[in-house]
Amino acid sequence: MVTDLTRRSFLKVVGGAGAAFVLGCYSAPASGLFKNSDKEAAQGFQPNAFIQIDPDGTVTVTVNKSDMGQGIRTTFAMIVAEEMDADWSKVKVAHAPPGGPAGGQGTGGSSSTRQMYGTLRQLGAGARAMLVAAAAKSWGVDAASCKCDTGKVMHPATGKSMSYGELTSKMAGVTAPDGDLKLKDKADFKILGKRTRRVDNKSVVTGTATFGIDVKLEGMLYAVVSRRPSFGASMGTVDDTATRKVPGVVDVVKISSGVAVVAQNTWAAMEGVRALKVTWDTGFNASVSTASIRAGLVEAAGTQPDLPAGVKAVKASIDFPYLAHATMEPMNAVADVRDDSCVIYSGTQSPDGAQRQTAQMLGLPAEKVTVHLTLLGGGFGRRSANDFVADAVQVSKAVKKPIKLVWTREDDMRNDHYRPMSYHSFQGAVDASGTPVAWNHVIINAGGRSGRGGPGRAGIPYAISGATQAGGAGPSPVPTGAWRSVEHSQIDVANECFIDEMAHAAGKDPLAFRVALARDERLKKVLTMAAEKAGWGTPLPKGHGRGIACFSGYGACIAHVMEVSVVGNEIKLHRMVAVVDPGLALNPQGVEAQVQGAAVDGMSTALKVGITIEKGGVVEGSWPDYPWMTMEEMPNQEVFVIDSGNDPSGMGEVGYPSGPPAIANAVFAATGKRVRKFPIKVSELV
Repeated sequence: MVTDLTRRSFLKVVGGAGAAFVLGCYSAPASGLFKNSDKEAAQGFQPNAFIQIDPDGTVTVTVNKSDMGQGIRTTFAMIVAEEMDADWSKVKVAHAPPGGPAGGQGTGGSSSTRQMYGTLRQLGAGARAMLVAAAAKSWGVDAASCKCDTGKVMHPATGKSMSYGELTSKMAGVTAPDGDLKLKDKADFKILGKRTRRVDNKSVVTGTATFGIDVKLEGMLYAVVSRRPSFGASMGTVDDTATRKVPGVVDVVKISSGVAVVAQNTWAAMEGVRALKVTWDTGFNASVSTASIRAGLVEAAGTQPDLPAGVKAVKASIDFPYLAHATMEPMNAVADVRDDSCVIYSGTQSPDGAQRQTAQMLGLPAEKVTVHLTLLGGGFGRRSANDFVADAVQVSKAVKKPIKLVWTREDDMRNDHYRPMSYHSFQGAVDASGTPVAWNHVIINAGGRSGRGGPGRAGIPYAISGATQAGGAGPSPVPTGAWRSVEHSQIDVANECFIDEMAHAAGKDPLAFRVALARDERLKKVLTMAAEKAGWGTPLPKGHGRGIACFSGYGACIAHVMEVSVVGNEIKLHRMVAVVDPGLALNPQGVEAQVQGAAVDGMSTALKVGITIEKGGVVEGSWPDYPWMTMEEMPNQEVFVIDSGNDPSGMGEVGYPSGPPAIANAVFAATGKRVRKFPIKVSELV
């Protein structure tokens, strides 16, 4: 990504003349199908790299990242509008098509804002400078005597002004400014740093926004796939006699992931799958279970080395289950395969990946595959894999019709790319003064994802001499992938549980112990403030406890304090206090929303859900056996945002890692017993 645009590089992404002033260097046909702002932004014009200004003053910001609820469309538009001094009420957004100079569109790792903040500011500033130059030339005045505000260029000395829309017809001959582009001082921000509603809010709540599952094409058929019951199972016989008699069923075709039933509507396709008779050979994986996988993980972990004499040893192990992404919108895609081209509509975290994958599958040049990106009804890493796109492409190719392929909730739950199951072995020690003198963490993940690195310095934010972390993997046929906060959802959760045990062994307060050892002043500040806001150390009712935990990553720091009660076998959440330092909070309302959303995931996975493997397949199929937190179960959530003045961080994942350990540590404070397994059950405390 471009982070420092010189005049030479800026010229590569700037051009302007005619009906619209366009900042971009490629074009692609607009779909005309979207029900949200994409349609209005594109009518009569073509999408472009980043910025387009229409004669009516509309500024369209083309976004090259997927929006799965994290609000990146709003954030990118705010960045550009700020530097342009645009009228926010006239700013719209559109998605960039894959393969253009807007850059890679893979969305994950909380990287979008961190990657694009500098680039978008430069492009916005460049647009502003060119608009000023056009106005100054028209008035015959010095550009330095002009200023911009709310979508207009003004000349205070003469009282003249001209809107950005009016200036679109005066851009011929205007070139990019020489020298460095002047960016606005943060103290002068009028849009960034302000609580801003998302650009998609109205369309989402009124049902007019286009998610992948909403797309409809003329002549489109629908497909649902009968999938293997266990990982690695091979297909045997297929009897589709009863299926073809189901009203509305059009065809039955075999694809790589199973047997697809094609019908005139989704319900008929689902009924056709229920009537289908397929035999499967589960092979060796028929004996695979959660218990057998765990046994392999424990074996792979081995034993911890001996500790020196004269220290107080602290030992622990923690188990984490597989986790499904459980997005509200199940996987789906629309594909229209022709002899020499393919058009895809989907909510994917990797539009360019879908383009490349499809081109390879069909033997087409990449430019012959068009991917229209919709809004995503949840992603969290799941929609980085385009297996659902591949399904739709295969079926469309077979039946020679546009196909909307939809996964059922059970398909989605049982054919995910799961957060890996893992086993964590800890050994630590404190000396007579309570100072930690040893920390050894062994991480064993099921399947191909290891603990990210071999022996080396532990991934902890604390100054513990000689601390080490070792990663490895145990055998498993279960496919894994990125899940919200990726390895931090296990490693940092486990670390924050164990640092609490170290504090207890040292006879010290968990807050004071962390603050004394933390390397990062920002981390110390969020810990201290979270404790203050939560009333750390003040009395609680019997059976209640507070727990604290923190996390540093993705350019941000955060701390959680959770208050719980434990009565009998019930763990109840009463209060959550989170303090986050995102650097510069571009949209504080969005930061709060991400922390709150991640907290829901953290509470649910801490107390309620996990994926179980039996006979080589997943047991859980839908919400009744994979239940997320309900509204009545949620505690009061208090989120406080600190602006440290650093560059803005990514926020999609920051809110997760310190939530679950704060709950586990609160359970210990309430019961005197430690958590050794997630999700937490009172009967399994030790």
